[in-house]
Amino acid sequence: MHTFSSPLARRLAVLSLLFAAPVSGIGCIASIDEDGDEMSEEVDGETGEPGADETEVVETREDAVSGPTVLQATASGCSTSAINKLSQQIINEVRCMNPDAYVLVPKRNNVTFGSAVFRYMEKPARDKLVAALDANPSKTMTVNSMLRTSAAQYMLYRWYQTGRCNISLAAKPGASNHESGLAIDINQYSSWKTALQNRGFKWLGSSDPVHYDYAGPGAVSYKSLGVKAFQRLWNRNNASDKIDADGVWGPQTEARMKKSPANGFAKGATCNPGLLGPDTAEGAAIDALSDSEESAEFAQSLGSADGAAQAVPFDAALVEQLEREYEGESCGDHAH
Repeated sequence: MHTFSSPLARRLAVLSLLFAAPVSGIGCIASIDEDGDEMSEEVDGETGEPGADETEVVETREDAVSGPTVLQATASGCSTSAINKLSQQIINEVRCMNPDAYVLVPKRNNVTFGSAVFRYMEKPARDKLVAALDANPSKTMTVNSMLRTSAAQYMLYRWYQTGRCNISLAAKPGASNHESGLAIDINQYSSWKTALQNRGFKWLGSSDPVHYDYAGPGAVSYKSLGVKAFQRLWNRNNASDKIDADGVWGPQTEARMKKSPANGFAKGATCNPGLLGPDTAEGAAIDALSDSEESAEFAQSLGSADGAAQAVPFDAALVEQLEREYEGESCGDHAH
């Protein structure tokens, strides 16, 4: 019989049992209901052509979703929150493909998330961000941008193409650092510089002072994964009009994005519902833990509870890649 030496271990054990429970006959779509401001602008560039089709097996069916298309939502306003439900489906699909690619960032008393922010990051980036927050409980952080989906990036790119919404330049979907799960924009960039840099985050400097990219141990660029997730969702809901699910943004994918439902597809992700959406057992457990006396224990498990963490070395190859991709970027109204 196993015993658990701490409240945190007991919580995580219960959580693991919950997620291990079998799921049958459940359509596991989840969405965020947020009234948000427009997300910050990202600039980058990449071209690509479509690849090969992929067949998707669908085991569940959900109620049909109707409403405006992504293109209509893009033309009628300047807020990516208009497609939040579709964005959450894309996040859910990515989490089914790779649960560590986008993981939920827990709430903390010293961090505030903007109303349009999806609080997900790549797992090692999330862990180091939480460690920095827990090591500096008296210091506040305001997050303006974190994870951005391929659908949200399309809206920014479309506004840039059409000269709308004060977007001076924007990356194509699949080419933004914010799609990788490694990037974060914060208001208090100066006061957090040391804490973040010591934990593997690279500050981009005066060209974009609010922006940090995680480039420490375990960092992987998942930029194309969100595009592939959208392609899989499209194919799941359009059996007679499938496109290549290769993770490359091209004319075929863009055409389908334009006519996709802003309120989400009828069939969303179909894996363990514990992974899908912020209002899940995972989210409740993480958020409950963050407000408890066990917060320091969680930070200690990441190796940085004392606020004097040893500097984390950057992944030199990833830093070079991020800098190369970032060259020539500029911003609209505010930094991305």
